[in-house]
Amino acid sequence: MKKLSDLVHAGKYAEAQQLTTGLLVAYTDDQRLIKAKALLDRSLASSKSPDPAASSNPPTTDAASIPPATNTAANQITGMDKVDYNALIELARQAQQTTDLDAQKKPLRQFMDQSDAFLQKHPDQVLLWQLRAASAISLNDPTAGYAAGQKLLAAGVADSNDPAVQRLLGQLKNKGWLDKQEAERQSSYVWILGTWTFSSSRTDKHGNVVTTGGHIIEFSGPSSDSYIEGYTFHDHPILNIRINTPDSGAIRCEHMAVARVWKPASCQAGDQNRSMRIVFTALLEKDDYKFTWLLSKK
Repeated sequence: MKKLSDLVHAGKYAEAQQLTTGLLVAYTDDQRLIKAKALLDRSLASSKSPDPAASSNPPTTDAASIPPATNTAANQITGMDKVDYNALIELARQAQQTTDLDAQKKPLRQFMDQSDAFLQKHPDQVLLWQLRAASAISLNDPTAGYAAGQKLLAAGVADSNDPAVQRLLGQLKNKGWLDKQEAERQSSYVWILGTWTFSSSRTDKHGNVVTTGGHIIEFSGPSSDSYIEGYTFHDHPILNIRINTPDSGAIRCEHMAVARVWKPASCQAGDQNRSMRIVFTALLEKDDYKFTWLLSKK
């Protein structure tokens, strides 16, 4: 509760909401958490979070709250397949009980990888599709979310009276992930969102190079004008870079120049979208310098 309070006082409402959701998996009847979750949901729905990182980590669905009792097909699994099935359920629950957001991603990705192979053999396991949909929301993965949503709709869960299932479908709908075209559009840029580390080098007109490292940039959005905004952090967040949200998959970058004017920047992704190279020219101490930022996904 102290960590939750600290996040709220720091203005990190989306992170506080995500922590609350994870804690509710382990402490489902805690009235303090239930009330805090409701307040955070209303706050984020009614206003834009002051935390520039907030929108890069959308609220998670507590996957462990989806009741397995209705998944009667699971009773037909036998032998090692049944062991694998139960291991997947446990892996998903452990991931959702992890309160550290970075630590949560590793078991969630492990669950997504292992359940993908399992569902190719047993595609009728509705509970696993529910858990995959919830995990996709936690990982902000539109492609996996769309695929899970289509499987759930085909299984007829839209007619379910289970509030947890209906909430899950509602989240997929609100994110646009029940629409193939919108899910594909979001997939073209969602990899940019989140925290990156980067080193920066600047080259003057004489070819002299100065390199610094250990910087952080946080990408969030898209904004109302369809740009992903990149904030670097010093004494306070500073908007330095913005990237368009392309339909074609080709990204286009701009940097904030003097007089708060946006100027074109070269932007290239690599390492399966786990790295980026941004190059731009900026005025520094009355001279133009070429800046090169080498970004790595944190």
